[in-house]
Amino acid sequence: MHPDRSRTPPLVTAAAWCLILAGSLALLHFGRDVLIPIAVAVLLWFLINALANTLLNYPVLRSALGPRSARVVAVLTFLGVAISAGQVIADNLTRIATDLNTGTSPLLGRLLGFAQRLGVPAELSLDWIFGIYPLERFLGNAVSLVRGLISDASLIFLYVMFLLLDERFFEAKLKALFPDEDRRSNVRETISRVSKEARIYLWLMFLISLGVGTVTFLVCTAFGVQGAAFWGFLAFGLNFIPTIGSILAVVIPCLYALLTFDNPVALGGLIACLAATQFVAGEVVLPRLMGDHLNLSAFVVLLSLVVWGVLWGPVGMFLGIPITVIATVLCARVDRLRPVAVLLSKDGRLPQV
Repeated sequence: MHPDRSRTPPLVTAAAWCLILAGSLALLHFGRDVLIPIAVAVLLWFLINALANTLLNYPVLRSALGPRSARVVAVLTFLGVAISAGQVIADNLTRIATDLNTGTSPLLGRLLGFAQRLGVPAELSLDWIFGIYPLERFLGNAVSLVRGLISDASLIFLYVMFLLLDERFFEAKLKALFPDEDRRSNVRETISRVSKEARIYLWLMFLISLGVGTVTFLVCTAFGVQGAAFWGFLAFGLNFIPTIGSILAVVIPCLYALLTFDNPVALGGLIACLAATQFVAGEVVLPRLMGDHLNLSAFVVLLSLVVWGVLWGPVGMFLGIPITVIATVLCARVDRLRPVAVLLSKDGRLPQV
């Protein structure tokens, strides 16, 4: 028997896939200025639809609003929250910057004095610590990040509006792209499944993060931490980043408290309350509400944070897990890619497809 010369050699196939992967990563990295606003807009579109569907679950609201009015209410709600959050962040960053620029840190100074009595070199001082990473640089980076988000906000808003307007033409486009009824039905089911999983995941994470942010705000207010609203919003945003975000949501406000507090007991209580909030949210509330909707391997979650963080920076860490969830659902729907979905999953169980 003669070998089948029409069959592509395995090495050529592997090389082709490596080139495709390298090209895709390069496109994601160098095209991030264009792709990030689109990705954020798509996720906001999912959240708006999730809020609209939640409103329609109540009979009174369903009879009063209807699908289109529910979407309008959802858009206005998110727009109002975004504007209010931007104002709160700006006001609180100003207060925090004023406190940090005073250069006083009673508690940290006492701790350094105690450390020096134990034999720590005298060179370890507040000036030496602030010289390693000047506060001006930290504040400048924070302001630059906020300005970047504000500059993209109008573009993201336009993307979301056009996505909402184009929803009514989706079925017509589907018929034009897939004339065969069976294939069209399969594609429609796949898109519906991906949309449903993304909406459920994002909506549950939004609610859990909202609870974490609210509790963080109340805890910081109770302990007298300046800029409590900002720390609450920061905890809300960081909660979308598994593990690393929860750690940062505790460490960052506590470091600020270390620089401004003069009572070690209050600092210890703040650390305990914030850590307890993150533990309950991550280990109790999240597993019960999320169920199988985040059935991802812990290694895959960490790898996703690293890869998307390298590709798209801090915004990539926020978007990495939703994108991975969507990719897992898509792979589970394609027979040739099901092994990839199994590898991405935590226990080998795939979404119901």
